[in-house]
Amino acid sequence: MINMKICDICGTYNSKENKYCFHCGNKLLKDNICPLCATLNEDEATICSNCGSPLSTFTIESFDILFSDYYREQLANFDLSVMEYYSILNNIFNKQAFTPIVGTTAKDKVLDIASKFAKCKTKSRGVEFGANMGTTLEYDDRLDDSVQIATIIHELAHCLLFKIILNVLCEAFDVKTSKTLESFVWFFLTFGELEIMFEYCAHTVEGRFIPYGYQNYGSFNNLVRQSDISEDNLELAIILGNSFANEIIVYLEKYIDDDLRNLIKIQYKKDSTVPKFDSIELETNQCLDLDLKNKQLIQLLNVIFDEATLSRNRDELMFIKEGLENF
Repeated sequence: MINMKICDICGTYNSKENKYCFHCGNKLLKDNICPLCATLNEDEATICSNCGSPLSTFTIESFDILFSDYYREQLANFDLSVMEYYSILNNIFNKQAFTPIVGTTAKDKVLDIASKFAKCKTKSRGVEFGANMGTTLEYDDRLDDSVQIATIIHELAHCLLFKIILNVLCEAFDVKTSKTLESFVWFFLTFGELEIMFEYCAHTVEGRFIPYGYQNYGSFNNLVRQSDISEDNLELAIILGNSFANEIIVYLEKYIDDDLRNLIKIQYKKDSTVPKFDSIELETNQCLDLDLKNKQLIQLLNVIFDEATLSRNRDELMFIKEGLENF
């Protein structure tokens, strides 16, 4: 077994060349290639023998490093293949497949599922039902269980899309996550039309798992009405959001299965909630071909990366970083 890697999640032996576990999709430890000077180091090395940079625990801790020419070039030359993207999705979702779902009520079960992917906190102030930032979500536990369920699923979708973009960048830069990198991801997902994409994705995921007619599309419809972007960019944002949503739904259906969905329906009946049958503006069934979507994503990441490097955005990035640390 000398030339094998052992997955730290499921214990499966993998070929040394594998980047991901063939059984559960977990990202395996890579060869010790320095991210700064590209020197190949011994497997057990923790410091690069050539430039002295940290290896296996390398993280980008400052915006000056993140927005360096090195990482700008890394992102500009990054080609996200379909296989790499599926490996990223498997790495996010399949790690949780080995833990049981616990809870006595539909809300408890949904909350347990959400807690496998995000840090979940209760809130008891403000008029918003929920909130999210990075991989943390909040929900108001003063509300009926049915409303809490919808809120948790909605905010979870936000957290999952955040994780997907974060993992794509970790792959592009060959680094581990950090609050600096997370800050750029949040900047990206809340920039211009991408905020509409972000919100559309969450509403679409929520709509898959709660009974028809109970969705509240107010946050999305307000974003659309207040936006001043072109119709073409708006349409692309919505199609991109729908594409991400459908990917997330496929994986979440392994956890929120038919039995749990029936429990959710029963909970809505228990709460005597009246459906409003709100409609979402500019709804679409269109999804981008995965290879085209990946190319579009990398192109957008490059555009917003260049925008984020501008000095006028540094204060906002620092504010985002502080928010991620304290949320």
